[in-house]
Amino acid sequence: MNTPRTSVGRRQAPRGRLSPAIVAGSLALALAACKHTSEVEVVGSVPSDYRLNHPIAIEDKVQTVDIPVSMNGARLTEGVRGNVNGFAQRFLASGAAVIAIVTPSGSADETAAIWLSYQIKDVLVASGVDPKAIDFRVYRARGERTPPIRIAFSAVAATTAGCGPWTDQVATNKNNVNYGNFGCATQQNLAAIVANPLDLIYPRGMTPADATRRATVLEKYEKGESYQSDYSRETGGTVAKGVGG
Repeated sequence: MNTPRTSVGRRQAPRGRLSPAIVAGSLALALAACKHTSEVEVVGSVPSDYRLNHPIAIEDKVQTVDIPVSMNGARLTEGVRGNVNGFAQRFLASGAAVIAIVTPSGSADETAAIWLSYQIKDVLVASGVDPKAIDFRVYRARGERTPPIRIAFSAVAATTAGCGPWTDQVATNKNNVNYGNFGCATQQNLAAIVANPLDLIYPRGMTPADATRRATVLEKYEKGESYQSDYSRETGGTVAKGVGG
């Protein structure tokens, strides 16, 4: 059985009715505590991590580029050849198996598009694409006078939702939390520049160690020699003196 503690040398306060002032003060403190707790819960319930607010999705996406077709000329310009070459490099880097050259059908430029499609194939092959990976396809042109040729392949890509609209006002944010679009541009840029979208999910395997360097270090270690890099040939830096210094 626990014995209640008592303070030595102190008088116990008389047990009586509390004054209205004390009751009002206690009530005010209680209300203030409730208000503070409510604000903390509001702040804590809003995700402050921009990666959760603007996630990057890894999904299979069709990459395309349109090649304009002119009825008066059936030759690829140097600029368009450069565009096809750049798209071919993206295809090779993606690891996709098939790249399609899709030509319009039933349009006025159908014949010119067929001639250009074979030139596009030649550019793709010259850029390193395996001819067996090139697939010719046709799409029905719906009332278009000069529909383009579309080159496409399907590959894993990193995508994000568009930024905006600005639904909140930073100037009137009383909870000291991030605004809605915070970090959206960063996530957009990361998804656009990442070379391999799968790197955002899990890391790649480590490359093999340099066997030659390892053997050299072990040999010097056994001989008791220094196996660190030699920096003695590097010139020491000097601080330029100011005028009158």
